[in-house]
Amino acid sequence: MCPAFAHADEVHDALEAYALYQTDVSALLSANIEGARDVDAALTRLSRHDPDRVARGWIAYGALTAAQSPAFAEGVERDLRRNGRAPVLNNLRTDLYYARREPAGAAQAVQLILGAANADSARIDLAGDRYNRFAHSSGAPRARGGDGELERSVRLSPTMRQRLRVTAVSARPMSEIDDFGGRGFWDSLSGREATTARSRGGREERDYASVTDHMLTIAAIVVADATGSERRRIASLLSEPLTQQCMTMQRLQLRQCLSVSVDGSERAYCLAHHGLSGPGDCFANVVR
Repeated sequence: MCPAFAHADEVHDALEAYALYQTDVSALLSANIEGARDVDAALTRLSRHDPDRVARGWIAYGALTAAQSPAFAEGVERDLRRNGRAPVLNNLRTDLYYARREPAGAAQAVQLILGAANADSARIDLAGDRYNRFAHSSGAPRARGGDGELERSVRLSPTMRQRLRVTAVSARPMSEIDDFGGRGFWDSLSGREATTARSRGGREERDYASVTDHMLTIAAIVVADATGSERRRIASLLSEPLTQQCMTMQRLQLRQCLSVSVDGSERAYCLAHHGLSGPGDCFANVVR
């Protein structure tokens, strides 16, 4: 058993669900795909994740990534000194747009969020491509295959949890790709050797700016070291409706697709499009 962390809070608790999800994506990126058994094992692995919990974890991850922005952290701290802690926290509690509008440095924090969204979506798409290729491979689907590697339950180790327990500006995702929020973080966390593609450029998608605002507000609360007193506000911000609706719809479409599938190839198609690439799009919606 690992001891409780002194700064455990609702943000980090939510993050663990997303970290476990990304750990399973890492497993699917590396696992052999030799037959229907491997496809079914991958489906079982992904089905253990509740869409709402993963969505909440993604918001937490984006928020903690934004909190690694030196410019944004400095802006929040300056705002606290200039206007007082109580008024700033009250603004963060009542105004979803305050963290974007008032503290200097929000633009840098947004870019970190967009970079994380691009990177996470890209690796999930890569896993989806593997199963999509199997779905369209020639020859009759084989019933057997693999060595059961995906059938073994995986949990976050104490070392993994330690790496997740970041505080404001405790990681350097802009210069260290394996640091928290960097494009290679999830591969590094899982111990997976991978050549990490450079993050694609992108601008914020206006229709999904509210998702980013949820993350920025939580990030400002993290920088202010107020996660304890603002638990109710954080709980509300983590329940971001656009991401949750998107993830729930992908799970529904996955079930519908599987309900009419007849073999391993068709199940692989369902997994590729609605179990992986679809949820990846839910995270990348903030980028255009």
